Amino acid sequence: MLVIDDRTLLAVLAERAPEPLLRAADAGEVFTTPAWYYRLARAVHDVGFSGSLSRMVEVLDDDLRRQVTDALDELPATIGILSARVLVPVMVQLSQVRRLNLLNSEAVASAMVLGAHIQVTVAGELLRSACSILGVELDVISV
Repeated sequence: MLVIDDRTLLAVLAERAPEPLLRAADAGEVFTTPAWYYRLARAVHDVGFSGSLSRMVEVLDDDLRRQVTDALDELPATIGILSARVLVPVMVQLSQVRRLNLLNSEAVASAMVLGAHIQVTVAGELLRSACSILGVELDVISV
């Protein structure tokens, strides 16, 4: 099982992720978090928003951008996402061990609940430290 960030989710939905990751997604072994899902959906839909994610979407050809937009409007069943009902109690317990921001807390809690690895394109020291302390495997990948 894998928990992926917004940039990696974009690569999966655009079918531009590394082949092993695409196979894992097809097998239903890939999850994202509500915040990462929201950040990517906002980047795709909010024409007034400009950031690294929206720039990554802008370079996609029209058909691929439409494919990604459709997938974000209704996340494919093969991409998992845990509910706040499951995540929040774990996130609260995590805050007793290590203070994390929302993005990192959701990712670590998701990985712990699922027994998953986290795969991200960028990992800050806060996420690296939390994963190390809590025994969650963290991989930084290029997509």
